[in-house]
Formats: sequence, C-alpha cells, structure tokens
Amino acid sequence: MSSIRKILFLPGWYPNKTHLSVGSFVRSHAEAINSKIKVDVFYVCGDENMKNIYRFEKLIVNGVDTYILYYRKSKSKNAIAQLFKAILYSFGQFYGYYKYRKSNSKPSFFHVHVLTRAAILPYIMKRLGMKADYYITEHWSRYLPQDNSYQGFLRKMFTRSVVSHSKGITAVSENLKFHMNRHGLQHSDFRVISNVALDIFFERNERGRDKHNHFVHVSNFAANCKNVAGILTAFKKLQDEKYSFSLTMVGDGHDFELAKQKVVEYNLKDVQFTGFVYGEDVVNAICEANALILFSNYENQPVVITESLSLGVPVIATTVGGIPEMIDETNGILVEPNDVEALSKAIAKVITKEVSFDRNKIKEDAAKKYKGDVIAQQFIEFYRAGGVNI
Repeated sequence: MSSIRKILFLPGWYPNKTHLSVGSFVRSHAEAINSKIKVDVFYVCGDENMKNIYRFEKLIVNGVDTYILYYRKSKSKNAIAQLFKAILYSFGQFYGYYKYRKSNSKPSFFHVHVLTRAAILPYIMKRLGMKADYYITEHWSRYLPQDNSYQGFLRKMFTRSVVSHSKGITAVSENLKFHMNRHGLQHSDFRVISNVALDIFFERNERGRDKHNHFVHVSNFAANCKNVAGILTAFKKLQDEKYSFSLTMVGDGHDFELAKQKVVEYNLKDVQFTGFVYGEDVVNAICEANALILFSNYENQPVVITESLSLGVPVIATTVGGIPEMIDETNGILVEPNDVEALSKAIAKVITKEVSFDRNKIKEDAAKKYKGDVIAQQFIEFYRAGGVNI
C-alpha cells in the first residue's frame, strides 16, 4: 500500500448507528480499495434522537478509519424543517471536515459516492480555487424511468456542474450509465465499475445444509420495487400445482408485514422470515438455497445478486436495470417484471431439474467480476487516468 496517497470517501449513504445496512455497498468499495491505497471515510448523517446539534465520532471498521458527523434531524416533513435540515447537512460537511483535518493530513483527493449533496464539500472547495480533486461513483436508481425521483431544475443544474468539474465518474451498471447520460450527466471518463462481493462469500465452499427445493429472497422489502407480494403469489401457484418447496425471506422494510400477511392469506406451508440479518447469517441463508429469487419492478445492480453468484447459487430475477448484465443461461433465469406466471414456471424448472447449473463455474466467473481485488484494481486504473500517480 502506498504511504504517500490517501483517499477520503464522501458517501451519501453509509452504515451508521441509526441504519446498520444503508450504503453497505459503499463500505465494500472502501474496504476493497483500502487493501491497495489508504482510504478514510467521512459521512454526514441525520439523527432524529439527538439533543445536540452536532456530534463527531470516529470508528475503525475492517481497517477503514471512519468519521461520522451526526446532526440533529427534525422529524417534521414541512418545508421549513427540510430547509433547516439542508443547512445543517451542508454546514456539517465543512465543520466535520475541519474536525477530520485536526487529526489527519489532507487527502490526496476525494471520492464521492451517491450524488449530489455528498459532493458539496469538494465542489465548493474546487470552485473557490482550492486543490480539491474529486471522483464520483453513482449507485442510485433515481435516474431510471421507473423510479423517476431525479427531479427539479436546480438539482439537475447543480448535479451537471458537479459531474463536469469532477476528474471522472463511474456507475455500477451500463444501464445506470445510460440513464445518467440521458439526463445530461456526461463526462469524458465515465466508466462502469461493479459493486463488490465481500470475501466471506467467496470463502464459503460448501453448500451448508442440503435443503430440497429450497429458495431464498433477500432484500429491503421496498414498496413499489421488490415486489415481494408477486414472489409469494408465484409460490402460491406452485403450491396449488402440488410442487414441494421451502422459501426463506431475508430482510425487512416497508412491505415486510404485507409479505407475512400474504403467507397467511395464501396458506403457504413452508415460508420463513428471518428479519434483518447480515454477514455470516446472509451467507448461510443464501448458500443453502437452490436459487435466489428477485422479482423487482426496477433495480440498478443488486448487491445480493453479486453475493449469490459468489456463493455459486443461481439467480431467478427480472429483466430490469443492470440485472441482464449479470444473469444469463449459465447462472440463472430471467423473467419479465410482474409476470407471475413466468416466475412460477422458472422456479418449477429448477424444482424439476429441467434446468441445472454448474455452481463451481458460477462461483469462478463471479470471482473474475466481483472480487474485491478485481474492483480495487479497476478503481486504481480509474484514478490513474485522472492524473493520480499511484
């Protein structure tokens, strides 16, 4: 690792004490790059339960020095509260960076993850003539037509300016890059660099308990996106057709209670819910399955697919977002979104062994695409193209 270079990650999302899993894919990028070049993380995060206006904390997670500035976030959603929140966040970036610099040397450059507010600090510094080169990585699906939350003239104008003043930008899928370009977010160095699957997924070589016709779904149960009700409807059809199976639903979120209600309504016999789990528990849940099921209405590049493939577990998923870039006949089955009939037929093909997969090959191919050292090297080449001497 170079001793003369240090990158400061500025994420828009990052795991913290109020949300343990949010932005975990950004942390995976940080850990991967930190194995080659020193990476620090500085994150500004709202906390509705705080009494003080700001609180600055440092922790070390898997070797990455992580600095979080929590600010008092109002529970109100009115316009004045939202304006005050924006002011606290923006000022907090500069105040937190000042606190960071009191005990740290200046980073060689910044790497912004998730636009746009996370880029305020280096963008303003650069526009004021200070040396503040920054790179960008985007993960957010808001640019996709199905999400369509990238709205507002001022937001779009500011985001275009932020992108144009950066040293380069990456997206985690070709599909996301296409839609960002469609919104005028273009750069002479715009690359696609994947999410990372953690080493714990590659290190697991055995399947775990050999369950018969067992399937798993892992998500945040997001409304209007993950379509967990559609998954359960497909399994209801399979049960009515006398297929034998079991299903584990991993995670929680907005549609968690809806999913449990559907299980009762459909009288599904062998469906279990784990709630939110992480680390080895996710590895265990996926590796004992015959296939991972993802029936999303829209997606970007789901990390759970990289994790499943890294375990050698095939994936049945929808033809949305960046998923078709990840799944083909060698590692899974693609179906159209909202086509419950197609999903049930795809699952039936796995149950009856009409289709089969080479789990070792799935795992080997995934290692070439999603392993940490592979992704880290791609970022090093990206930085070098921007003029960084690494």
